[in-house]
Amino acid sequence: MNLQKKRVLVVGLGRTGVALVRFLAREGAVVTVSDIKPPSSLKGQLRMLKDIEFRLECGHCLKTFLENDLIVLSPGVSPHLAELREARKSGIPILSELELASHFIKVPIIAVTGTNGKTTTIALIGKVLRENGLCVWVGGNIGRPLISAARLDNLDYIVAEVSSFQLEVTEKFHPYIAILLNISEDHLDRHRDINQYLSCKTRIFSAQTKDDWAILDNDNPQIASVSTQATRVFFSDREEIIPGAYLKDGYIYSCLNGLNWGLDTQPLHLLGKHNYKNIMATLLVAQIVGCQFNATKKVIYEFKGLPHRLEWIGSIGNINFYNDSKGTNVGATISALDSLDPPIVLIAGGVSKGQGFLPLREAVKKGVRAAVLFGEAKGEIKRALDGAVPTLEVSNLKEATVAAIDLAKNKGNILFSPACASFDMFKDYRERGLAFKRIVKEIKTQNEKI
Repeated sequence: MNLQKKRVLVVGLGRTGVALVRFLAREGAVVTVSDIKPPSSLKGQLRMLKDIEFRLECGHCLKTFLENDLIVLSPGVSPHLAELREARKSGIPILSELELASHFIKVPIIAVTGTNGKTTTIALIGKVLRENGLCVWVGGNIGRPLISAARLDNLDYIVAEVSSFQLEVTEKFHPYIAILLNISEDHLDRHRDINQYLSCKTRIFSAQTKDDWAILDNDNPQIASVSTQATRVFFSDREEIIPGAYLKDGYIYSCLNGLNWGLDTQPLHLLGKHNYKNIMATLLVAQIVGCQFNATKKVIYEFKGLPHRLEWIGSIGNINFYNDSKGTNVGATISALDSLDPPIVLIAGGVSKGQGFLPLREAVKKGVRAAVLFGEAKGEIKRALDGAVPTLEVSNLKEATVAAIDLAKNKGNILFSPACASFDMFKDYRERGLAFKRIVKEIKTQNEKI
């Protein structure tokens, strides 16, 4: 793709938008940015681009959309904008950042999608590949946009997290290894329903060929039945799969390409069967690309997980505190609950993303002593849990933490896994998780002074 002197419109100036502007300008494009926010809300982004020549338009203008040769969307921008519909009618190509980047990446891509576990899995795969002497770039949806890896030399692999938003308008994105970890209700404020959401996720396989690999969860019929030209290989925590990866008698086995590996789950720092599946996918990747077992095992046993993902942050008396602020959907919270021993006090709440909270009912019956709810969706969650577990509604996260400690009765686990987005009270899940850690630390310090 030759971008020299092409008029390119970038829609959305978030983190990905900034990376897009830099790349496009470097390629010689004439860049315009359209964002609905006023300049006062974009000061940080504009500061990062002060050395780049481009035009900024605040508020979408149809004329601007129609006078460009190419339109590139940041992940947070809906492809259903009225201006984009008109641009399509005029024959103007509209690409996602993912699609644009794939035109300029020549090394094999290992791409991971799913509702939960993406970031943990790409981090683990990246560490395994590096320990085996491979040069890899790790990023994507987690904060390092894939376009940042375009035209990089001397790489063996790119390991990328990809979201449904990125895949929604993707046609030619072509990963060598594509992984779909799981699927549960999420982002239904953007996607029409779970079927459309799944359809977006499975686009990760659409450009693959017979020389590629697709790694799939065999325990989910919707995922296991995905059609692709790639060689399909499966993982399961329910049944033995050869070739494939599976859980049996406390061991994770991975059998592929004539290799038979077994990992004892006892030494693992990662908790829960959902993390066992993330490890299974990692092992299959390692076997596909030719990694050594001892180096791979070393990384997996040393890996302690990522911040805000079922992260143990300390204890007060006999109460353990877990920060799972990245649990922004019901499926993630259910997985977190299944990973901890009872009794549990759950702290949840925030902004609903169009999902239903009823699936939490059965999960909380298995060992949750009480649920403390806060945020915009607290009433909706309370109605879903009514009769299944005692609930308490509070105003903010600090009140929720104090109440949870009282309800725990100096025993068990307090799990902060919101099942919601953070945007009613916090900038993102990271800020929310840091706030919870700070609150717990303050309470612990006060207790030690008494």
